[in-house]
Amino acid sequence: MTKKTLTQDEATQLLTSATTKGVLTPQTQSMVTGNLGPLVLAGAAGKDLEDLEASDVTLVTVLIDASSSIADRRLEGAVREGQNALIDAFSGARERDSILLACWTFNEAAKVLHSYVPVDEATRLDAQNYRGGGATSLYDTWCDALTANVAYAQRLRDGGTPARSVVVIVTDGEDVGSKRNAGHCARLSRDLLASELFTLAFVGVGTDVDFEAVAKAMGVPAGCVLVQKDATPSGLRRAFQLVSRSAIRASQGKIAPGVAAGFFTT
Repeated sequence: MTKKTLTQDEATQLLTSATTKGVLTPQTQSMVTGNLGPLVLAGAAGKDLEDLEASDVTLVTVLIDASSSIADRRLEGAVREGQNALIDAFSGARERDSILLACWTFNEAAKVLHSYVPVDEATRLDAQNYRGGGATSLYDTWCDALTANVAYAQRLRDGGTPARSVVVIVTDGEDVGSKRNAGHCARLSRDLLASELFTLAFVGVGTDVDFEAVAKAMGVPAGCVLVQKDATPSGLRRAFQLVSRSAIRASQGKIAPGVAAGFFTT
């Protein structure tokens, strides 16, 4: 499998194409192009066009909180188990060949564990690549991951392969330390949802934060917000099960993208 990496110029051209096709407004394009760094370029990498087997694809991006509160709550093991079970669920789905999966982790800085690859090539979480510690750059991670997704999805579409996107962020806290704010997130979210090519979802774990308010401020539709108040290993595993089930339904076309999406409704 060949994984295409992007230069900054190539990513800029793809974002320009996305703007021309109505995925981004010129104002939002200007905002995200100003933050094209190594992280976004790494996140925008993925399976090369000639290696695609499916005639259309669903890009699933999972963004996982790896802050100190996850460790303090002794949830690291449950996160690993939940994400690995999600990979297993995708592997067993009829649509597995049309799903490309990306996984990011984040604390005060985000990390691309892997960009868009077939499910069988996804990296499983373990004690070496996933440990809790640090703050929660919620807003920066959201903006960077969505920008990376827009670039890679546009490369597929420009090459003749239709692509829908599902982006889910899982966190047990509110933002601490981001350079961007909720308004930046909302502007980007609003554009992508209006294109009706994207499903954006938010999972909040625990009761310390008004996650519905945080998600709303970031532009995530109410039907795509899950609050798992039970911040225990079993509660977190249940949340990941809901994410995998809903993402598979989205890949089947049973969940419509855009503002009206009900990602967590069955």
